[in-house]
Amino acid sequence: MIISKPNINKSRINICRENSQSLEDIQNQSSSSQNQTPIIDLTKAPELNYKYGRTSEIATLKQWILENHTRLITIYGLSGIGKTALTLKLISEITTQFDYIIYRSLDNLPKLITVKNELKQFLCQSLSKPLPEILDYFKSSRCLVIMDDLENIFQFGNFAGQYLTEYKDYSKFFQQIANSYHQSCVILISWEKPADIETLQSENQHTKTLHLQGLGEDAKAIFQEKDLKDDEKWEELITLYQGHPGWLNIITLAIKELFNGQVYQCLIDEDEVFLGDIEALLENHLERLSELEYHVINWLAR
Repeated sequence: MIISKPNINKSRINICRENSQSLEDIQNQSSSSQNQTPIIDLTKAPELNYKYGRTSEIATLKQWILENHTRLITIYGLSGIGKTALTLKLISEITTQFDYIIYRSLDNLPKLITVKNELKQFLCQSLSKPLPEILDYFKSSRCLVIMDDLENIFQFGNFAGQYLTEYKDYSKFFQQIANSYHQSCVILISWEKPADIETLQSENQHTKTLHLQGLGEDAKAIFQEKDLKDDEKWEELITLYQGHPGWLNIITLAIKELFNGQVYQCLIDEDEVFLGDIEALLENHLERLSELEYHVINWLAR
């Protein structure tokens, strides 16, 4: 049986054998696996229903993956901005272009060896013999690997994207993925841009980053869905909350409950910004700032 979620193509899975495989066989296996139905594991992905906009971002990611053959992509942005939802939507549109698709989260701080072993176990399913290294699988088959919640292996109280000491081997692993020739793609999803990705991208054309920001005009679909009033004020609401879909959903519910759906009443006091449950979400980001960044934020907020 295949490990997958509803609406994803299914196919049989072969059990991996314990003997090793010579690298001479890789190319032959690659050519024989291209016509198989993809093997997919999204069982650990969150249930997210993608609804609003992002057509431009989807098109960009498709070009990077399918036309430019980008090996390493980082999608970063504020929590709740829609990074994972965007990626799952992307998967649904490019499923047939891959032999293997797997989603994993770093929420529980797994060591790199644990992640590698899980990937090997998954990727060996249609091969007669297991391969020595992850990159051998990436060369043998067209694989799409999504690694979410990358910020969990970064330091608190330091500049963004600095790896925890015991997780610095992830940096080397990502460099290997970007610099080695293969036919696969790894997508990293994070609140913060990894510090080493900037340099890697400048040196390697197969590395890309996407800073995901607000929805812009597409955010109006949220208000339409919730039947908010005063549509002439919607643009102001979008600007005030930076088009952030997570924040706008929270604010929309508050407007429905506290102001009977009237956006004008929520915005009537120009000197006050209603945060509600958003405040706790912002605190999560503030806790990660370096001391210098925290002082700058406090100064700007005065």
